[in-house]
Amino acid sequence: MMSSEKDTTLITDDETGEVIEIEFVDDGEPVVEAVEPESEAPANEESELRKEVDHLREMYLRKLAEFDNFRKRTEREKEELERTAGEAIVLDLIPVLDNFERALEHASEADPEVFRKGVEMISKQLLDVLGKRGLEQFDPQGQAFQPEFHEAVQRVNSPDHAPGTVAWVLARGYRFGGRLVRPAMVGVSMDVAKGSQSEQPAADPTDGDAS
Repeated sequence: MMSSEKDTTLITDDETGEVIEIEFVDDGEPVVEAVEPESEAPANEESELRKEVDHLREMYLRKLAEFDNFRKRTEREKEELERTAGEAIVLDLIPVLDNFERALEHASEADPEVFRKGVEMISKQLLDVLGKRGLEQFDPQGQAFQPEFHEAVQRVNSPDHAPGTVAWVLARGYRFGGRLVRPAMVGVSMDVAKGSQSEQPAADPTDGDAS
């Protein structure tokens, strides 16, 4: 079998820039085959991408440093605020301590009633100082028992109080800035008819050994 003669010619399309390979076979009819141009990224494109990456990395490091400086500055300001606030409270409490010392110095020679009234005045002074800082004291005596504000330490049989009410207060409750910091510790009255023999009658916890 005789082999056909082949003649190959490359031409470029003026409109598309595509390289065309024309192969002539023995019958004289051309066979046209498109040749894909080699894709080659320009060198300047890679350089631009590297510059963009370096720029973004520099921006990231700068923002990271700025955030770290902001965090440290905020922590210092918080510590300084806590320190100055603590000093202000201490300065307000020093006169209260002075009055306690004076009362104790004259406790042995003072009339018991006078001494009691003096201690009451100091207690009020202390509450006033703390009250200006946001501390609030509450006494739920005779109020309905509320477990979110009161802590029941005893159930009592008290004909003088409706069931479910606070018969006596062992320790008053406190709020700070409107937020509960300690519930009031109370004795809660119960239905006398349903009370067991083990339940204790209502009593003032300040009398005798009830405290």
